[in-house]
Amino acid sequence: MIRRLAVLLMCLTLLCVPCSGEDAADILTYAIFYDRDCVILAGAAHITDLDGESGLLLIASDDPSDREQYRLEVIADAAGGSDEGVEQIMALIDRLAIEAHKKDGSDSIAKAYDAGTGSGYISYSETMRFLTERASGTEIKTISFNDGDDVPRVYLDAVSVAAGVDGPRYQKCLELMNVIAEADILTALSMQDGRPQYLLLPRRSPYAALIARFPLYARLEEMAENENNLVITGE
Repeated sequence: MIRRLAVLLMCLTLLCVPCSGEDAADILTYAIFYDRDCVILAGAAHITDLDGESGLLLIASDDPSDREQYRLEVIADAAGGSDEGVEQIMALIDRLAIEAHKKDGSDSIAKAYDAGTGSGYISYSETMRFLTERASGTEIKTISFNDGDDVPRVYLDAVSVAAGVDGPRYQKCLELMNVIAEADILTALSMQDGRPQYLLLPRRSPYAALIARFPLYARLEEMAENENNLVITGE
């Protein structure tokens, strides 16, 4: 039991090192970032609430990996877990997406939004680091990708202590985990050149200090602590 707990703790602590690009090692979950003056997006709890709209959001709906992930989100958020109507929802996502940016990567989508394109975008929390011009007027929330309740799915790149590690080496692993888990360390790792990285951190300790400087972290804390979160891990 102690060994399994140590492995879990490592999964929850070693994921907080900020990285550039698509492979940031933190919690990942899709969220919608939107202009707080956009009444339609502010009131939407389900993607289906936006039926009838078009060209509203920056969404990488033509990127193969993102498109497959959207499809899984649509199925997971369906009322009763039904996979009926998936193609209709995917067609809605295509209509909502701004055509010129359907193949953009997440960083490019955030930059296009910041430059004034669209009323919002769908991506991961760390893309907020690219927002400058529209940062103060942007809100963030999760949204159901179908007509059912939103079931937040968070993705972790998990690491663990090898089964054969024991004795002094195992104790050193525990010491390293304790160092990395300190609030001051996690807070420092969440900053780069004085700017927040907006990583969705899997531990409570750093949020207070980050919220004091960057209020949007309060929303990220709510997302990270959602009791309905389903954790999906990868190694």
